[in-house]
Amino acid sequence: MYPYFWPDLFGYNLPMYDLMITIGILFLMIFVARQFDLRDGYERKYSNRILVFLAISLGVALGTSYLFDGLFHTLAEGEPTFGSITFIGGLIGGLASFVLLLKYAIKVNGKQLLKILNTVIVGVVLAHAFGRIGCYLAGCCYGIPSESLFGVDFHSGESIGEVLPTNLYEALFLFGLFGAFNLIRSLRNREFSVYLMAYGTFRFLIEFIRGDDRGSLFGFIHTTYNTYPTPSQYLSLLMIGIGVYIYLKHQKNAVEIPSSEVKK
Repeated sequence: MYPYFWPDLFGYNLPMYDLMITIGILFLMIFVARQFDLRDGYERKYSNRILVFLAISLGVALGTSYLFDGLFHTLAEGEPTFGSITFIGGLIGGLASFVLLLKYAIKVNGKQLLKILNTVIVGVVLAHAFGRIGCYLAGCCYGIPSESLFGVDFHSGESIGEVLPTNLYEALFLFGLFGAFNLIRSLRNREFSVYLMAYGTFRFLIEFIRGDDRGSLFGFIHTTYNTYPTPSQYLSLLMIGIGVYIYLKHQKNAVEIPSSEVKK
């Protein structure tokens, strides 16, 4: 693939993965700020505080993505193994810190919190999509070997020969989900719960054709490539369960909160 933006400039290589993550986060912040202003009607001072909390939470997400992935691989290897990251681990840590900051720093109530999450999660989907393109360019998060026309030889990373480009499949799914959230009005005010159910389901299924090391946690189905359920599949089931709970709890109250009810 194309792991570096330039091969060597002043002794430094710019990884395409890092570049795509940066682009994704930039679009995330721009999208959320615009939605706060145009759709949600928040005052600039109030929305800026939320954006600062979001930036802090993204930093926490990076740390927890590293810790979760290291934990799963340490359990699999029997010795400390760190070095890569996992999106779901980052989502858990980032979301937890973001919710805590909103609850205790701004003191939002349940309805206000859900409204903010409904806006932010759409931006997260967009950022994640760009991140998966970065995975595709770097040759990581690849699928199982395939001799079909869908097989791709990354020529870099850890994969050997032609494999399914699961990173690209996920990017396409996420861009499609982002489009659905912006085009389908019936998903309005349900974005967070629908995301948890939709991505949780997609991630659970695509794990079966991932070819990279998925770590281990109470796996009992052993195959040539991995042991299932993978840690990400357990976390995906948790996402689906939480999403279903939130959806059912709020389906009768999925109406927009008047701006006057939101603390500025």
